[in-house]
Amino acid sequence: MPRYAVTLLIALFAALAGFSSFNALVDPFNITGSPGIPGLTSRDTRVYDDGGRVHVGDELARGGVRAILLGSSRTVDGFPRDPADLPDGFINAGMRGTNIFELSQAAALAAQSGDLRCVVIGLDLDEFGTHSKAKSTYWLSALRDGNADFARARVALSPSTFGASIQLLADNLTGSEPRVPWADTYPAGAQRARYENGARGIYRFYLGYRFDPERLALFERVLDRLTAEGVQVTGFIHPLHAWREEAMFRAGRGEDYLAFRAALTETFARHADRTPSHACQPGGAAQLYDFSGFRPFAAVNAPAAGDTAAHPTFYEPSHYLPHIGADMLAIMNGEGPADPRVTGDRLTPETLAGTAAAIESRRAAWLAGADGVTVSGLLDAVIANAPSAEVETPQFLNRDDETSVSDKLARIAPRAARR
Repeated sequence: MPRYAVTLLIALFAALAGFSSFNALVDPFNITGSPGIPGLTSRDTRVYDDGGRVHVGDELARGGVRAILLGSSRTVDGFPRDPADLPDGFINAGMRGTNIFELSQAAALAAQSGDLRCVVIGLDLDEFGTHSKAKSTYWLSALRDGNADFARARVALSPSTFGASIQLLADNLTGSEPRVPWADTYPAGAQRARYENGARGIYRFYLGYRFDPERLALFERVLDRLTAEGVQVTGFIHPLHAWREEAMFRAGRGEDYLAFRAALTETFARHADRTPSHACQPGGAAQLYDFSGFRPFAAVNAPAAGDTAAHPTFYEPSHYLPHIGADMLAIMNGEGPADPRVTGDRLTPETLAGTAAAIESRRAAWLAGADGVTVSGLLDAVIANAPSAEVETPQFLNRDDETSVSDKLARIAPRAARR
């Protein structure tokens, strides 16, 4: 009997070793440094299969990064990916489907390296809701515990990684690419349908939306520690197309949105007197910009029913194009945007009321135009059918979540901070 048990254990160990070695060799998330095999693994086509969490977590845990762009899919798709197209030293560390819990973990993890100087982080109402906390691969990634070696072991042993490895091999063998949601041209009516369906769906989402103040408090802990150590943190509120913003207002979340702007402004203002050790942008260690609120580039008319060319500023109501993100970075860097329609406001307690009034004014002007009239009619029809709210089981932060952030903050490398 012992011989059979030993044989079984050896077989299981060999199977696990072979399974993990295969995943490490194929390396679908580009974390092991395995050399690409021409025709088999040389093309990294599956790095964002999990939204980018595994890859981003590994990159931040390795250290050496000087400046990061953080945010959801709006950051992934709305800013350049190639570091050559970003300001010096920046990488795009956006992750699809993320939220402020994961973003706070990422910022704290990046700051463990003494090389980190600046964090630019995209924020919006969605990321502070109770509807989500972390996607499944978060628990595999280095975002979880900050340990890159343990994370690589978890990833190598994961069935999810095996699936991505098989897909990467298939991509390389067939020359195919993963399906992406955006294109330069579309079938007639496809973009229009995206805008209309997006407005209907996001109305239901906002009906069920609930803001979580504990998430804002968690983010402020990270903001406080990073800025105290001399890391410059620049937050910005993502722009949304006017179709989506109007759906938010009509769902009764306009006041929540304005209150969110005010809460963020107060949060950043509490740390605005600190001086960064090595600033990447003009200003202090904590500053906040707002690019939302029916701005000209976000109020460009939605695609008509027969349009096939891509919309000039937004893929669809929730996601802007990379040249918009580049212009937003230029504004935050104190430079002029290439597209004069792209504007933004520096939010401080002194500018808050005036900028909020300007949003209401821009909204009223847009509603009076043809596109605004169209969306009003569409949402009137949606509301008349009394749709049910899109409600997910709330996911509240727990003691383990707080501890994981505290552990990362305790390991932040000291810098020559000046208050």
